[in-house]
Formats: sequence, structure tokens, C-alpha cells
Amino acid sequence: MQRLKNSQGQSLVEVLVAVGAMSLLLVALLALVSLSIRNSRLAKDRAQAVALAQEGVELMRAYRDYSWTEFSSIAQAEEYDLPYTWTVEMGLSDVCIKTATINDLFYRCVRVDMVANEAEVEVRVAWMEGSQLQETTQLTKLSLWER
Repeated sequence: MQRLKNSQGQSLVEVLVAVGAMSLLLVALLALVSLSIRNSRLAKDRAQAVALAQEGVELMRAYRDYSWTEFSSIAQAEEYDLPYTWTVEMGLSDVCIKTATINDLFYRCVRVDMVANEAEVEVRVAWMEGSQLQETTQLTKLSLWER
């Protein structure tokens, strides 16, 4: 009587296929986690930039209320620097330097254009994400509302 050979474990080919499949799944999972972390960081930076831009609009509204004459005199379609430490009393005199001055990541510029008796205010916040320039812009129109 002949004895049949029983399979006592996995063959080398089965082990290699299993290890290859696990490696592919692990690489795909790591790529997904990396993409998720990158998108999370981008969303956090964008939310912070939008908040800085909105803060810039509010600062321009306060500047308008402080002195409409001084505010309207800067409306020459130039971009002015609006650093994090800017106050209304300082006025806007520095041309936007476009280097990261807020949290070493963002820069914020403001442009004021006069159209009739309204000031069109554009606040732009930009930052580098990897090698790409990202930016967000807030636009508003301000007028001398006390008339």
C-alpha cells in the first residue's frame, strides 16, 4: 500500500503571495494616512488664513471709523502690509513685503480702492504649502456710513 503525501504547511509560493499582498495593503494604507494628514494640515492652515483675512477686513473697518480722511487717502490701488501686530493708530504706510510675518507662515496684504464714495477693500492672506503658494481673499465695500 502506498502512502499519500499530506500537505503539512504552506509552500514557499503561498508564503510569498501572502507577504506580497500584505505589503501592498500596508503601502496603500500608509499612503492613505499620509494623504489624510496632509489634507488635515491644509484645512487647518486654510481656516487660519480665512480667520486672518476676516480679521484684516475688521481692522480696515475700524480704520475707516477712526479716520475716513486718512483711510480714503491710502486708496491708491497699492498693496499695503498688514502684519499681525498692526493697530489703527499706525496707519498703512508699508508696502506689502510678501514674506511670512504671521506665525512664520502667513503674510497678509490689503489694497483699498476708492470708487465714488465707497472704498473697495481686498485683504489677501497667502502662505506656502510645500512648493505651492496658497491664498485666500476677502473682499468688502466700505463707505462713510455716518452721513
